[in-house]
Amino acid sequence: MPLIVNVVSVSGLKDEDTIGKNDLYVRLSADGSTWQQTTVKNGAGKNAVFGETFQFDVPAGAGSLHVEVYDKDPGKDDKLGSGKVDLSRFQPGAGEQDEVLTLTKHIVHRNAGQVNLRISFV
Repeated sequence: MPLIVNVVSVSGLKDEDTIGKNDLYVRLSADGSTWQQTTVKNGAGKNAVFGETFQFDVPAGAGSLHVEVYDKDPGKDDKLGSGKVDLSRFQPGAGEQDEVLTLTKHIVHRNAGQVNLRISFV
């Protein structure tokens, strides 16, 4: 069943660049599916609006959506935070539901900002 995820925005991220601002993008995967990512928002800093929609073929009412936010850099990109959404809370036919995902970083799970999503099963 198609899972539709709209990446609305990210906010409250830490600026990892010493010179310039974060060039943000978001990566998504639903339980082992191929990772998909937004376009890079160059010079976004700590907040960005994406408004990009992705589709995954996963069973309704099960599994997790994995979300990672990165700062694009020459060489190696910086992972700013990650989190996952329990998809069992979303049922087919319920329409789009807003989800505010708090990101964490590192083993200590410190707050690293948030991602605003709209999720539905079609």
